[in-house]
Amino acid sequence: MKIALSGYYGFDNAGDEALLSAITSTIKKLEPAASFVVLSGYPGKTARLHGLRAVNRINPWSVSRELRSSDLLISGGGSLFQDVTGPRSLPYYISIVALALLLKKPVIFYAQGVGPINRRFSKFLMRRIANRVDMITLRDEDSVRVLQQIGVTHPPVRVTADPVFSLEPKDNDYEAMGQLLRKYCPGPGQVVGVSVRQWTALEGYQRKLAQVLDGLVREGYQVLFIPMDYPADLEESRRIVALMEEPAALIDSYLTSHQHVALISNFQLMIGMRLHALIFSASQEVLFMGISYDPKIDSFLRQFGEKPLTGDAGEMAAQVRSLLADTGMQDKIRRKARELRTRAEETAHLALALCRSRELN
Repeated sequence: MKIALSGYYGFDNAGDEALLSAITSTIKKLEPAASFVVLSGYPGKTARLHGLRAVNRINPWSVSRELRSSDLLISGGGSLFQDVTGPRSLPYYISIVALALLLKKPVIFYAQGVGPINRRFSKFLMRRIANRVDMITLRDEDSVRVLQQIGVTHPPVRVTADPVFSLEPKDNDYEAMGQLLRKYCPGPGQVVGVSVRQWTALEGYQRKLAQVLDGLVREGYQVLFIPMDYPADLEESRRIVALMEEPAALIDSYLTSHQHVALISNFQLMIGMRLHALIFSASQEVLFMGISYDPKIDSFLRQFGEKPLTGDAGEMAAQVRSLLADTGMQDKIRRKARELRTRAEETAHLALALCRSRELN
């Protein structure tokens, strides 16, 4: 059984690399005979990091050859089908799906987060192609509504969960990240992690966040910035560190997705803009608060009964203190994370069932 995977792979984004690792490891656990080929931006990097075959995702001959010999195309997870980061992303990913369908290969959208989709052409492409795939699994109810509004109604739709909830770091990852944490945060205080990204529409939040973090340091916490998309997030992290009056640490090296998860397991709190910083935290039963730059952040927070950090620095600080004082929140996160982990594994079962049903036919 050969499975092709299409996603934002090979670009050093911790969330997307975690998705690739989680999808393949979960499927492999259920079907040891499964083999994979990854459509990657940097095939050599993907092969080294994940131990998987990979081909250049923009080489039409390689992509066509691999799809022709595959038994299933997995599109996802992540937020592939959206057009807010640029006009070319959605057409690229939907074109891979269209090619697989043309070659009569089964296609599953694997725990996708869909939207926002604003351009008329993007909506046309989604209606035209998504209605023809074999199965759609989504990570949240908001994505269901986006597809319904566009007019995607044909294939079965199941809401499961982000695949990363099934990601399991190894013991040596936890040990190595414990050592790394002691290097960056040698003091006695509990650690607050911070994951930020540049986003023009939120310009001005940096100073407010710096003031909130200063308050936490004065209360005895240590602050550690983590660039989830390395090195793209370094500049924004450094900008906020420079605005702070109190000391903060910044990890200035690349970490694998497993290492990110293991590192975050040591935190008391994660404050994140990156969705997978929040997912990593929830999976490790760590308190988290989100800064919303995209509807996917709001959607994820709602699953845990949370709202994004908003308002001035004083209001944000009050939200943080309220969460830290909520003695029942960690239990709530634990229960919800276990539920989402089970649903994440369900997606792998659905993908394999689709592949096997096609083999029987």
